[in-house]
Amino acid sequence: MRLTALLCLALSLLAGCAARDQLPDYAARAGQDLPASWFDAVILAHDGTRLSATVFQPALKAGESAPLIVHTHGWGGWRVTGPDGFYGQQMMSGRAALKAWKAGYWVISYDQRGWGGSDGRIEMMDPRYEVRDASAVIDWAARHLPRLRMDGPNDPRVGMLGESYGGAVQLLAAAEDPRIDAIVPIATWYDLSDALAPGGQLKMGWAGVLVSLGLSTGYDLGKFIDADYLHSASGRLAAPVRAELAEHSLARYCAENRLPRADALIIQGMRDTLFPLDQGLAIRQCLRRGHADVRLLGMQGGHILPPPWQAWSGLPPFNNEPVIHCGARAINLYQGILAWYAEKLAGRPGGADSVPSLCVSLDLDQGIALDELPPPGPRVVLPPTQVRPLSSGWLQQATFIPLHRVGEASALLGTPEVQLSQPLGPGADALLFAALAVRRQGSGSPRVLDEQVTPLANRGSTRLNAVSASLAAGDEIGLLVSGFSGQYLFNSSWHAGLVELRGAVQLPGLQAFSPRLASRP
Repeated sequence: MRLTALLCLALSLLAGCAARDQLPDYAARAGQDLPASWFDAVILAHDGTRLSATVFQPALKAGESAPLIVHTHGWGGWRVTGPDGFYGQQMMSGRAALKAWKAGYWVISYDQRGWGGSDGRIEMMDPRYEVRDASAVIDWAARHLPRLRMDGPNDPRVGMLGESYGGAVQLLAAAEDPRIDAIVPIATWYDLSDALAPGGQLKMGWAGVLVSLGLSTGYDLGKFIDADYLHSASGRLAAPVRAELAEHSLARYCAENRLPRADALIIQGMRDTLFPLDQGLAIRQCLRRGHADVRLLGMQGGHILPPPWQAWSGLPPFNNEPVIHCGARAINLYQGILAWYAEKLAGRPGGADSVPSLCVSLDLDQGIALDELPPPGPRVVLPPTQVRPLSSGWLQQATFIPLHRVGEASALLGTPEVQLSQPLGPGADALLFAALAVRRQGSGSPRVLDEQVTPLANRGSTRLNAVSASLAAGDEIGLLVSGFSGQYLFNSSWHAGLVELRGAVQLPGLQAFSPRLASRP
């Protein structure tokens, strides 16, 4: 028994151990004050799978009730096991969950099936499993927790919170379960197949990181030993896998007009190379087709690859900054989340007035608040340019193609698009990677904006990832093209001949902006 406890303690440094049922005897406490505390619980899913959870009980006076927040962890993660646990101290959603508990909310943080201390197989956000598990947690809370704020029988006032994998479950659960009133999806996907493999080209850098996390913290490799998933290690996502991941995405729900009903505060990262800002913008566009209040905060951080593939920020594992700037206003993301819940769950009108409809970070010190992104910028003819995919980007420098010189201080916001007027090469095997870049006045080296790189289709149009930047007069915007990208290891076509780019580039929107250097909190 002692050896088992020590093993569980050691394993909890990497993943959560299975929970034991420690539900207090609330009947004996009827009519009494409830102190702030926490305990473990086991929740049964609809198929009998045991889900390990930790329940955080708020301090409540006799007769007081509180809404419920359900916290879901990211890929390779586990539940918040207590106030001093790793996830609650180091991860953005875990810290926010603990702040919500201390602010007077019931919080349930649970291990999703296949992770941490929960049983079951990882099903890649299957609506039949992971999504239904979220409803099972709400059902359990309605049956077992006292003094929940209720909207009706078996209908607590419910919010959800989580990043990445734990953000996706909120979007689908809010479409399936009308009891969910407010969600905060952080750095998650709209279309998982498109996010992981734009144009079918798998982000092998991220695939390696995700599989490594699965090996170190997941108890069941699940689908990853299936033939179709193993075949994707070649660099192209197998067609059955693409279809399955699309089926498990909000994009499919939106196509079928099954819209989430909950009010949504979306937080997405500009430098996030796994789920970039475009995914958050698509979520926002989908949810706004319904009657929900939908707002989006674009921070700098998110999923950041380890060096040398991306510049390390020195921030915690999820690489998010605590404060973003929206025009003249600085917003603490944790206070913004609590303000969202105060209005949407606690019934405080105007509680979230400090949260803008749309805020896009330009860097760690400045950003811009607006209602919508500006209209696209100029469409620039792409000068005929020859590139050799075999060597470009590793044996020789990537090719920078100047497109537009900035005339005044501006904010660049939006999604560029490359439109090729002819195929890159004689066959369909030529592959290049493109990024929007800026060469500062007086500098010879271009900088890839937000480190976003996209595989360039051999012909036709390719939408690059959305970017933002604060630009000064004289800065030069251009297209940086190469045959190799560290984000797409093994995807290079190794095409030995020269290929020629011809066409045009639709630049993102440019609007006048006076840079302001703010002191970081």
